[in-house]
Amino acid sequence: MSSGGKDFDERLLGEATGVDGPAPAPSPELMRAVGGMKPVRTRTRFGAAAVVALVGLIGPAVALARGPLRRDLAALPIAWVIAAVTLWGGAFMLSMVAALVPRRGDVLPAPSRASLLSGAATAVVALFALLATVDVPGVSMLPVERGWTLFQSCVHCIGTVGKVAAVFLIAGLLALRRLVPVGGSRVGMALGAAGGAMGGLLLVFICPFATAAHVVGGHVVGMVLAAAVGAMLMRVTARYAVAIALLALMLATA
Repeated sequence: MSSGGKDFDERLLGEATGVDGPAPAPSPELMRAVGGMKPVRTRTRFGAAAVVALVGLIGPAVALARGPLRRDLAALPIAWVIAAVTLWGGAFMLSMVAALVPRRGDVLPAPSRASLLSGAATAVVALFALLATVDVPGVSMLPVERGWTLFQSCVHCIGTVGKVAAVFLIAGLLALRRLVPVGGSRVGMALGAAGGAMGGLLLVFICPFATAAHVVGGHVVGMVLAAAVGAMLMRVTARYAVAIALLALMLATA
């Protein structure tokens, strides 16, 4: 009898119901399923960023190879060219890492870090464009030489930045389609800023207009708009976000 005062023997009940009996042998189907299991391939911290960067860099690489380069490139101070490449390239790398590479020990990118780093990178290139843009009188081109206003020249370069950024956004959205954390719009902002920074880096070599007003209004504003679009796209589901980005890219290249 049990200590609880029950009028039956729990051991005998277990024997009668088979609870204490030997476990049944696993079925052949279960054994085959277990034997066919493979270890889950874990997501590497840098894998997504590397893939997105490689895909996004194809367009700028082709544009540089096909040319033409800006006509005043050889006349620009080499120190300025190095500084421009370093700052725009650094803004790209910083924003890309913030958007797609989790911190050590984390699984997802940190939205707060993404917005902070990409915002700082955008501010640095904006200050550089505003305060340190260099042109070569008589060599650097003015918009009027193409029959454009300053606004038209800015819109043209914003379009170039948008084409470059769209590829990064599409590839990045696909990479993050199942991993977007709470606050994903800030991750999208960093992803868009990365694409915009790469567009700005490309323009360092191919844009013939060198005034500060154009560089700020065309190159920097293009990066800011790319970041804003990235933030908005990350608010919708990946399927629709990629479709929207693809549509925008097709319209831009039409």
